[in-house]
Amino acid sequence: MALASKGIFVVGAKRTPFCKYGGSLRELPASQAFAAAAKDALNSGNLNPTLVDSTVVGNVNFLSQCDGGKTPRYCGIYAGVSIDKPALGVNKACGSGLQALLTGVTEILTGSADVCLTGGTELMSSLPILVRNVRFGTTLGSTYHFEDHIKKRFLDSYTGLSLEKMAENIAVKYNISREMSDDFALKSYLKWKAGQESKHFNDELTSLKVILRKKEVLVDRDELTEVNITSDNMAKSLPLLEDGAVVTSLNSSVPADGAAALVLANEATIKRNNLIPLARVSGWATVGVDPLETGLAAVPAVKKLLQVTDTDIDSVDLFEVNETFAAQVLATVTELKIDDSKVNVNGGALVLGNPVAATGARMAVHLVHHLNHIKAKRAIAVSSCGGGQGVAVMFEAI
Repeated sequence: MALASKGIFVVGAKRTPFCKYGGSLRELPASQAFAAAAKDALNSGNLNPTLVDSTVVGNVNFLSQCDGGKTPRYCGIYAGVSIDKPALGVNKACGSGLQALLTGVTEILTGSADVCLTGGTELMSSLPILVRNVRFGTTLGSTYHFEDHIKKRFLDSYTGLSLEKMAENIAVKYNISREMSDDFALKSYLKWKAGQESKHFNDELTSLKVILRKKEVLVDRDELTEVNITSDNMAKSLPLLEDGAVVTSLNSSVPADGAAALVLANEATIKRNNLIPLARVSGWATVGVDPLETGLAAVPAVKKLLQVTDTDIDSVDLFEVNETFAAQVLATVTELKIDDSKVNVNGGALVLGNPVAATGARMAVHLVHHLNHIKAKRAIAVSSCGGGQGVAVMFEAI
């Protein structure tokens, strides 16, 4: 699926700080995290929440969160959307936040909505510890093990491989060394640090108050898992796989908590309410690939997007490529022949962490603000998704 479009605009875009696993957002419901960003996005866009016709929210690990499958519904209600307006949850693994945006775009293009509240939310801290084979009774003398859903590397049923093994295979295929991966991850941290110091995130961040250990805490900046990343501790990090040499915990993204919201509107709504849009959604593409090539699905997604929008790679000023693993971003940049100075210019998931369904929406939020900040024209957010899928979205400055 791919389409070029000119009549859909982003009128508000905000995100919560991304917080480390077990950090400041750990006791906040996923719907409340999204609502905080959504209310700020609506307010910053000068849009009354009652004008929202539909809420579409990415949320992958919904069963572990307090509202379960109802999370997207309450994302809208808690943000002020009228109760009579519907909501939809989207799960496209790491591309969920971007797919939620595209689903909202489609609703507007088909005329079923004028304004859509979209984005993604994920509280990885709420993921469970599992105990298998006890639901229907236990056996005397049997041993039952706790499985940490965060730490356990689950094998994909189709490929029989873990994501870490697939990333290791990509590194081998593209001759990506451990040093190259470590260098990319370190640069992601340094770019985020420079962006933080230059206040590049100020326009996109939503501050919120949470209750943590029975005390009210203000969360107003990103909370990193690793607060002092250096080339020395990068080099000392051990490979994650016994038979691997490249993929480590420091050149891979780690679980995190966060939410990001984008408000979309058509041209008639913009004119009728005198809104000032942040950017235009000018095209998108979604693709499927062999699940063995999961980490490279961003490549055909971008190629298809450029084709449908009649655009060449050099005319795109900014790229946000999901940093699940450093190796797969390096391979993507190589395959697409992207100028690496345009890629993840203020860091990515390698430093911020990866709240799965929120990451794609965070990339989009950052791009629509940074386009205006540096007065650029065009940007693409792209993610490879588990199971062999890719999703890419193009934004243009107004």
